[in-house]
Amino acid sequence: MPSGGTAILRHLPSEPTPYGSAEILFKDVCKLAARSLATTEEETALLTYFCFASFFCDCLTMSPCLLLLGTFCFAAVSVLRFLGCICRHPVLLAESTSHSLPRELRPTRLICQPDAGLNRLLAALQFPGFGISDRGVRQVSGAAAIYVGEMELKSLFVNAGVRIPVSPMLRSFSTQDEEREVATINNLQNRLLMYRLQDFGQVRSSQFDAPEFRGSTREMARALGRCIVDAPDLQARLLDLLSSRDDAERTEGAGRLEAGVVEALVVACHEKRSSVHVGQVAEIANTILSRSGESSQLSPKEVGAKMKQLGLRTTRLDSAGRGIYLLTEQCAHIHRLGSAFGVPTLREGRPGCPHCKAS
Repeated sequence: MPSGGTAILRHLPSEPTPYGSAEILFKDVCKLAARSLATTEEETALLTYFCFASFFCDCLTMSPCLLLLGTFCFAAVSVLRFLGCICRHPVLLAESTSHSLPRELRPTRLICQPDAGLNRLLAALQFPGFGISDRGVRQVSGAAAIYVGEMELKSLFVNAGVRIPVSPMLRSFSTQDEEREVATINNLQNRLLMYRLQDFGQVRSSQFDAPEFRGSTREMARALGRCIVDAPDLQARLLDLLSSRDDAERTEGAGRLEAGVVEALVVACHEKRSSVHVGQVAEIANTILSRSGESSQLSPKEVGAKMKQLGLRTTRLDSAGRGIYLLTEQCAHIHRLGSAFGVPTLREGRPGCPHCKAS
């Protein structure tokens, strides 16, 4: 472990060491996590996927971000301290930014509290190529684990993070525990370095995807799953762990106003209308939203604005007002939107609808 002026850098590998296989290496990281923190099997696996991905941020389109939730701050510190033993170039921080970090380091930031700059920084952390203009434009992308407690982050990209509630039942992982495990930690760091060196090309060219998921869950699955090489069972396990999150995201998405408008348009397509007025879309959408427990009601003007945002430009149909013609191309586009939003009407589809089959 570095000391003195270089203490900002924590556990670093000393030399690449044969790792056996991805399954064996994954299992050994899980063992250390389980005995160090007493995490559940699911939490242990998610922490391990994050550790693996931290070694490949420079070949991913989205860097992994782990958000620790809940009021138990000392338990969260234990999780961050553990990640500081296994992740690539780990740096423990008490704030979201640090001007002293070398630009070429690309560290794994392990942040023990949110601050005013976190919302601003979150997108730049997760997406390579996007910098922040602070003392000149800086690139800061890299893996990050952040204890946010009960704070509601306002960043548009907060849902791209893996969320883990911090339990008061977690075992404390102290600096003394860290010292006792130093031989195991060094061994895992060396093996993970070999894993990176040997399999970097495979990770970079990986086509692993999760088309059954949507939105941020799909992007998260891609980022974590591509870092698992020659281990289809581990990739399948990842998808199983993320399936409940995807279900929740679809349920939440189906309750949003935009999704209500899209589902109303899908209904109009299935009714084989040649056109639909904005007022009619508003009426159908409000019925759908009220059935799902949404108290907000949409006016025709609001529906027209949302249709425009969704790429559906309205035109004056007749004396009854504006709307859209439900031509083949428009219906196909509406169905693609419905699939993206995960609207319930498309889950089973409508028999005989060619667009349901395509979406």
